[in-house]
Amino acid sequence: MVFNKLSSQVKGKAEEVVAAGEEKIDAIIDEFNKMMPFAEELGLSVASFDIEAGLLPQIKTSLVGSIENIKDETVERLISENESNKLLVAMFKAVLTAKSIHQKLEGAYISVLKDLVIDIQLGIPPSIACRFK
Repeated sequence: MVFNKLSSQVKGKAEEVVAAGEEKIDAIIDEFNKMMPFAEELGLSVASFDIEAGLLPQIKTSLVGSIENIKDETVERLISENESNKLLVAMFKAVLTAKSIHQKLEGAYISVLKDLVIDIQLGIPPSIACRFK
């Protein structure tokens, strides 16, 4: 009898956690959908897309595009137009930093790598990393 009550309570809590996880995934997908038009404006496209469902769900995606096609003026305009969206601003600033570093390494071996890859993790905590390919 005690076991049945405990089992019922555990089942109820598990259902709450699943519902909260699904709600969080929906919020993260909304965030991704809001980000994509800006990424496309910079000439970036989705190279990979992974979903991790769990207590702390996450979306991991990689965007890729030619570093030469990314215009500083466009990135700076997008930063000023989206100041309230901290994730977008962080992504745009990472793009500017990566582009600046790439230009400084013009004579080095890295200059042969012409594509910028932005690895984005949407979840708790979010993260953004840039690399060249």
